[in-house]
Amino acid sequence: MKFTVASNEILQHLQAVARVISPKSTMTMPILGNIQFELKGNELTLTAADMGNRITTKLEVNNQGEDGAFTVLERMILEAIKELPDQPITFDINIKSKEASITYNNGLYSLVVESNETFPIAKELKPTAEKTVIDPKALLDGLLSTLFASSTDERRPIMTGVYMDFYEDKLVFVASDGRILVKHTNNNIKSPTHTSFSLSKKACMLLTRTLLPKEDKEAKVSYDYEYVHFELSGFTLTSRLLEGRYPNYNSVIPENNPFHIVVDKQLLLSASKRVAVFSNQASNMVRLEIHDNDIKLSANDIDFSVAAEEHVPCQCVEEDINIRIGFDSNMLQTILQNITSEEVTICLADQTRAGIIYPNENEDGIELCNLIIPMKLIGE
Repeated sequence: MKFTVASNEILQHLQAVARVISPKSTMTMPILGNIQFELKGNELTLTAADMGNRITTKLEVNNQGEDGAFTVLERMILEAIKELPDQPITFDINIKSKEASITYNNGLYSLVVESNETFPIAKELKPTAEKTVIDPKALLDGLLSTLFASSTDERRPIMTGVYMDFYEDKLVFVASDGRILVKHTNNNIKSPTHTSFSLSKKACMLLTRTLLPKEDKEAKVSYDYEYVHFELSGFTLTSRLLEGRYPNYNSVIPENNPFHIVVDKQLLLSASKRVAVFSNQASNMVRLEIHDNDIKLSANDIDFSVAAEEHVPCQCVEEDINIRIGFDSNMLQTILQNITSEEVTICLADQTRAGIIYPNENEDGIELCNLIIPMKLIGE
């Protein structure tokens, strides 16, 4: 095998696929620490994988020899190529002796390659797999607006990713860790049937950080009960779906919270950060007392004899609102930081029922609902 390619071009593709490689997977299967090269004609296919995900990309090269395939250690090939200035480089591989060289303008690298026979093959979807097409920006926005709320508790794997619920007239993204829940509804995406799956956090991060931000063509999504396949213009991602039944998210979202408070998001966020410094480190609780178009935020730590309070102006839609409620300051701040609207509406009932935070501005066809569970106020 022998082929020539621009160093910067192959480096960009290598860096993208290498993001799927996981130290945990390489401990189980050392071959997963390698990147697979497959050359057919002038088309070079690069593949990397972990135990549940697989990224593939293709690029054009100048084939000067026979077709073939091999794998090479990811760390070795990336560290070598990223130090080169942009220039044509030539790969010369002897698969039988497992020897390879990379020649550039004023030098060469010699390295060892391995057979690709033990590299995991791609998983084929069932013939009955569902297929749909999604705008990449809509997919990116849905994942970004919900992923932060997913759980880190591996005892409930189904909660550690993003649930995608396809309806005939909408696509719903949901994530929750039991303390907060985020529901992002896109009414612009249609689906032929009502189906759903749970996408792992690793797959979500690969899509949001690497594959989708620069994508400008529609993403083709195919899935069965075990795997999902995202086909993009430059890359393909195959990911194992999370197993289990996702909880009925609609049942935990209160529909009739009677009190609505409109407030500037940044004012509330900044005040929460300042007051939370004085909260008990075990609970991180910040109390909100809402009355007469005013939100009083307060926190204290009896053990250290410290306390803080601050007032934020708001607009109470209903008259005679007098509510006192406690929230985990970290959860409240996380929700507010992930809302792009300048103003938000907080919907409350009492100090024991979940609060809902809505952005006051959304893109056309988008609905965003943020649920936060209150904390028990001592002595009340």
